[in-house]
Amino acid sequence: MKIAVLGSGSWGSALSIHFGRSGFEVVQWCRELEVVDCINKNRENPLFLKGFKYPITVKATSKLEDVFSKPVELVISVIPTQFSKQFWKEISSFVKEQKFICASKGIEIETLKTLSDVYEEVFGRKDNYYVLSGPTFAKEVAAGLPAAAVIAGFNEEKTLSLVKTLNTKSFRLYASSDVRGVELGGALKNVIAIATGISDGMNLGFNARAALITRGLHEIKRLGRALGAKEETFFGLSGLGDLILTCTGDLSRNRQFGLSIGRGSGVVDKKFVVEGVYTVKAVIKIAEKLGIEMPISEAVYKVIYEGRNPKEVMKELMARPVKEENY
Repeated sequence: MKIAVLGSGSWGSALSIHFGRSGFEVVQWCRELEVVDCINKNRENPLFLKGFKYPITVKATSKLEDVFSKPVELVISVIPTQFSKQFWKEISSFVKEQKFICASKGIEIETLKTLSDVYEEVFGRKDNYYVLSGPTFAKEVAAGLPAAAVIAGFNEEKTLSLVKTLNTKSFRLYASSDVRGVELGGALKNVIAIATGISDGMNLGFNARAALITRGLHEIKRLGRALGAKEETFFGLSGLGDLILTCTGDLSRNRQFGLSIGRGSGVVDKKFVVEGVYTVKAVIKIAEKLGIEMPISEAVYKVIYEGRNPKEVMKELMARPVKEENY
């Protein structure tokens, strides 16, 4: 199988390395010419994934026509969520019958759509669309360390077949038919990771971290149900698994962003490469539209976009009216 990986960031690079190492022929599209040259000549992406060698089965290019010059059976898109629609329009003449995996996480702010809906808008179909999500740090996948994730698709039989094709000894894959749930779990956990990062940066303790993760899962589940996702999906790898990793692992950019706020650094410019900063805007809009309570997400929004003091916002969270736990 020939695989096209679209994106030069750490996750796209890790997937290219992994699948190239696993015996697939991979062509990776990179916007930056210097990254293309380094991958092809030095077998490394020093800009986004320094220290990890590419196998010879991976070729990099900055030209989309070169990516599709030979038949490609699988396309993996790792383009940042807010730029996916425009980029997908650019490749729409190349993508026809190929299986298409979206490995990005987020919600489009402008339309409040998940990426499966954006894909359908651009390509006019989604029967060949799949989403890959789960507790996976790029550096660990690139290093060949054990990991597991979920691939969700709209056709159970085809999804299971794809999972069997891509499953490896170091990267175990599971199949799901809940595309919406897998997408939402991957997107919303970034917001909770910012919250736990802020809490940890303020040295509020492990108790507070555990409470935020647990109640954060309730928020994710609550919004997911309202948008048609299956509740059990949020207790799986793309839900609880990814939530725990992103909230507690220091390789998480969203957690690191929260830590910087909690430690007093404020909301700095690096927020623009943290997907949770975009996602929280969409979450608040959707929650208001549907009349759903999302107190942790609202707290994150207040800190980032309203300039509220994290300590004051935390006090407000703790002072909310009591209720039954499972609400």
